[in-house]
Amino acid sequence: MSTEWFRQAIALLRKDLRAEFRTRTAISAIGVFSLASLFLLALATATLKELTFLDNVTGTLKLSWQPPSKFGILWILFFFAAFSGLAHSFVHEEEAGTVTALRLMLLPEAIYAGKLFFNFLMVFSVVIVVTPLYMLITGMPLGNPLVFIGVLIGGCLGLSATATIIGAIAAKAQNKGALFGALGLPILVVFLMLLMGAAQTLFTVVPSAVRILRDVGGLFSFAILLITVSVLTFRFIWED
Repeated sequence: MSTEWFRQAIALLRKDLRAEFRTRTAISAIGVFSLASLFLLALATATLKELTFLDNVTGTLKLSWQPPSKFGILWILFFFAAFSGLAHSFVHEEEAGTVTALRLMLLPEAIYAGKLFFNFLMVFSVVIVVTPLYMLITGMPLGNPLVFIGVLIGGCLGLSATATIIGAIAAKAQNKGALFGALGLPILVVFLMLLMGAAQTLFTVVPSAVRILRDVGGLFSFAILLITVSVLTFRFIWED
């Protein structure tokens, strides 16, 4: 039993990946939204990234659009992109009539894990493509490389965990699209606040180890807590 759920989760992941490679529904929705948003950002921020202000404390000119705020806008873009593409993760099963077969063949924990793995791969694939383009357009610096990688992975994990459990709940409703956004917004507001705290640490010249552990660890703690709660409650959502 301890390994059976993992085997079933991998089998479901393979099924979803084959379906995605055939239809390209999720990756197309996320990718098109992200690239279109990047194009609009490039037009809207052409002059903003060059604005400066005089720092009264140091007496030097500083950029008005600071790196942490650039990082926050990037993740707002990912939030909306992920919700536009991952909202149908469970809805597709309902529409295709495969829900009954999944209930009979797979453990609820395996279904949740398989969908979580799939959503994480979709989000992470878009993030590693879009982030360099965004940095090129806005001039956002890399910051501390190790912290940068940690924040990206923690952000992808938290975003995919949110999309997975909200998608499972929304699939049971009639007005699926509206419910997906309404349920996801409160969770994402908290998550965005954690991301902004991690962004401040990311772009600090020499952040302390305690600060890195607090802010980056907070992202992973949030994601792990959300996944734990989701695993405990998914059986009741799925079998309802």
